[in-house]
Amino acid sequence: MHYVYLFGALIAREITMTLNYRWWLTMMQISNLIAPAISLLVWRGAIALGANPPVSGTFLTTYLILVSVVGLLTSSWTANFLATSIRLGGVSVWLIRPCSTHLAAMANNVAEKLVKLSVMIPLATIFGVTFRDELRLPADAVRWLLFVLSILLGAGISFSLDVLIGSLAFWFEDISAIDRARNLLARTLSGAVVPLALFPAALTGFLGLQPFRYLVSFPLEVLIGDPAGGLLLGFVNQTAWFGAFLAGAAVVWRTGLRRYQGAGA
Repeated sequence: MHYVYLFGALIAREITMTLNYRWWLTMMQISNLIAPAISLLVWRGAIALGANPPVSGTFLTTYLILVSVVGLLTSSWTANFLATSIRLGGVSVWLIRPCSTHLAAMANNVAEKLVKLSVMIPLATIFGVTFRDELRLPADAVRWLLFVLSILLGAGISFSLDVLIGSLAFWFEDISAIDRARNLLARTLSGAVVPLALFPAALTGFLGLQPFRYLVSFPLEVLIGDPAGGLLLGFVNQTAWFGAFLAGAAVVWRTGLRRYQGAGA
């Protein structure tokens, strides 16, 4: 119970700090919606001219309207902050506090998402109303619950991978190149830029198993389509990737702490 109150207090503090950047965050959310909006216009135009994509126009429209919201909900931005804290010795302060630096990072993640969602949801609603003729959302409550579960697991994968990469700063002076490479792979292979259903059929097996699918594409497949391989296999794979990255992050973090000699440590 102590950690619940502590987590709540950290979230409240982070929300207050995040609101200082509300106009910057507003512009960021607008920019995040521009790419899927352009993609939707291009695909609708292509379909009108006779293109025959492997998924329906309804699926594409609903997917591209929701993709920015899902991408925000499962995102994490901890790696570089954690690496900087390790490199400059800031993490030393957290080692003597009755609170983990990872709990503080999670609070920052949740708080920023709450503030960003307050902007993103109205924008996505306007986007959806504009293309309401092709927007289809399920009425089945079970499907929505499974969608929420897939979002939570996807967020867990992102955060665990962030901690794993950030913890590499115990050994490397600069992990930014690793983080940029991960972000590039994640945007391409998660379905955040192009729905995975539009990739060549020869890549279906690989795309279905790789971890980045479970950050964006899989939650949307759960909500608005039939996941490739089925729901059960999808959740098994998503849970397995979460467990693997969580275990990897724990091992790398604890191993790094044993050799840590940061400023003030």
